[in-house]
Amino acid sequence: MNDLLTGFRTIFSGEYPRLLLSGLGLTLAVSLCALGVSVVLGTVLGVVRVFRVPLLGALGNAYVEVVRGIPLIVLLSVIYYGLPALGVTLDGFPAAVLALGCYSAAYTSEIVRGGLSSVPAGQIEAARSLGLNRWQAVRHVALPQAWRVALPALGNEFVSLILGSSLASAVTLQELFSQGRYITNATYRQFEVYAVLALVYFVLTFVLTRLVRMLERRLGRGQTLPERRVI
Repeated sequence: MNDLLTGFRTIFSGEYPRLLLSGLGLTLAVSLCALGVSVVLGTVLGVVRVFRVPLLGALGNAYVEVVRGIPLIVLLSVIYYGLPALGVTLDGFPAAVLALGCYSAAYTSEIVRGGLSSVPAGQIEAARSLGLNRWQAVRHVALPQAWRVALPALGNEFVSLILGSSLASAVTLQELFSQGRYITNATYRQFEVYAVLALVYFVLTFVLTRLVRMLERRLGRGQTLPERRVI
């Protein structure tokens, strides 16, 4: 027991707390930026799939099927280590944001698709009869209602992104998990360091999950997030 206490005191002394805080900040930054990519791309994919836009709808379906069949760590490696062979080189941060965002977009499109499917078709027809074209009806009538359904599930997707960001250490990004490994190598305190990391991730996801549930109660309805594995 005394040895464990000594280990925890070591972790919370010197420069290690600052490293953990900087890693936490980078984890949140990557997750937020990836969520932005996921929302934009996932919304576009959801719309073209629901309304069966010629060619784009088929490409959207193919994208979702392919990405959902690839482990996130493989997609990260392709973007960071594979793209330079094609003349495209990205730093760790944009590579992680792009990989996480593109990966999450496949699931976000399912959330948006579910939200759009819940909007009665008669509302689109009514909007068209009032003079709106198809895309104006989707933008001003269908999407606002779909987002009301999709927002709680999107919060759950943000939780998944935070957990998935731990894999960004594979592309040399010094996020929370990467900083934890550095501290482990410096102190040889594997149990104490990973216990602290587990606690930090748990607190983050616990708080976000409670906020999502509050949002669900406030909106009165929600769309269940498609179940998936991060790795």
